[in-house]
Amino acid sequence: MATFSEEISEEQCKKASRAGIKKFLRYGNFAPRPEFPLAEKWTKATYFLPATHSRYMEKIENFEVRPDDIWVVTYPKSGTTWTQEMVWQICNDLDFEKGQGIGLGERFPMLEMGTLIPEAFTTDTVADVAQRPSPRLIKSHLPPSLLPRSIWKVKPRIIYTARNAKDIFVSFYHHYRNFFQYKGSFDEFSEIFMNNLINYAPFYTHVFDYWNMRNEENILFLTFEEMKRDMPAVIEKTAEFLGKSLNKKQIQDLTEHLSFEKMSKNQSVDLILELKDVQKSLNIGKHDDNFRFIRKGQIGSYRDDMSPEFIEKFDNWLKEKLNDLQVEPELWKIFFLDDVPGEKSIRT
Repeated sequence: MATFSEEISEEQCKKASRAGIKKFLRYGNFAPRPEFPLAEKWTKATYFLPATHSRYMEKIENFEVRPDDIWVVTYPKSGTTWTQEMVWQICNDLDFEKGQGIGLGERFPMLEMGTLIPEAFTTDTVADVAQRPSPRLIKSHLPPSLLPRSIWKVKPRIIYTARNAKDIFVSFYHHYRNFFQYKGSFDEFSEIFMNNLINYAPFYTHVFDYWNMRNEENILFLTFEEMKRDMPAVIEKTAEFLGKSLNKKQIQDLTEHLSFEKMSKNQSVDLILELKDVQKSLNIGKHDDNFRFIRKGQIGSYRDDMSPEFIEKFDNWLKEKLNDLQVEPELWKIFFLDDVPGEKSIRT
């Protein structure tokens, strides 16, 4: 097994702790992949995850990928659910009625879900996904180095969705408070975020490595922002990538189905029901009575939570990280949303 783990200090684990999970490690896999030369360009980063990932890392590394699998991979809070629902509908002939009758987690399971749930309440999701019939639709938040090794040889279709950094940060903060029962303040969360002490961190290397593979024939790189601005074009591009053909009426119908108004009322994609089951099991309540899994669905909504001073601090931190990676201008625009007034000169 090439996947390895690194210890994290007790102090860092304490800062990152949440309901049911107190121990964390960093995971990496730097093994050569001669069958996939682009792997040589991946950053040599290790990724922060609950220590429960150790139970699954060998199974994931050796997971048997099939050519007709379809993977949706993202850094969390980047539009994952939105992308999954779009892909599922395209692959199922826009069967809205069927989709609404089955939870998205069942229709489009997450490979490493068992990693994120307290051990007492988890099942072997890797084994569950492995035994599903083809064609499988699979979700993951894992960086490329921690995905199944065979994925880079078999080369199934992979759709990666990215989002601007500050909206990810704010969305993840609310997710941590309500899903993970994180007790820290906004400022305390910013500390663990900027010190890469949150799930799947560091996020900038995560996005960077997938971005560098965007021209591979089996990889489609999307952004939350382009989905928001021109969903019909994204639907058409995604359908073509998946070998499907939709007419104008179908594209229009799917666009409406994927609207924020419809998605926020679609219980099959709302993990709030699963959240309530976990809260009941752990005998805990959520922080925000009005919390919704489909929260805002807007571009630039971070301004509602971030002060100008915090934005400057965050931008300076991220700018340093991206300069270290020598990120190209096009990717800067994704990280910084620099087509928004006031952020034009973020790289100066």
